[in-house]
Amino acid sequence: MIHARRSRSGVCAAAGLMLGVMVNAWSAQPVLDTLPTLDTLSSRLELTPEQEAQLRPLFQKRQSELQQAQLSMQAAATKQQKREVLRNAKKSGDAFNSQVESVLTPSQKHEWREIRSSVREKVKERVKEKHSSQ
Repeated sequence: MIHARRSRSGVCAAAGLMLGVMVNAWSAQPVLDTLPTLDTLSSRLELTPEQEAQLRPLFQKRQSELQQAQLSMQAAATKQQKREVLRNAKKSGDAFNSQVESVLTPSQKHEWREIRSSVREKVKERVKEKHSSQ
């Protein structure tokens, strides 16, 4: 039952992870499909049911924010507008990461930061590939 709820949520839990690299990309799409799911994070971080219950709404909200940021980025006509979208996304991402870390134990925080770093590297590679193919 718990697994079914996790699977049903389908939340890209690490959506907040992309904020550190979003500043390097003009589109969120390379990031959104690189991120692990809440199921993956729950397993890797060994979240308790209580932690998962606290984190699920944060991740759902963050996923929505990232989708909105992607739409805003696509609608932005100038570099200045794009920078503003990225600046706002970074602020909300920093807040998201603080909220997530407030729920985690010290060892989980360490693992969370490693996951974030790994995702950043993957995204940087995808952004680099995208820019070199243009």
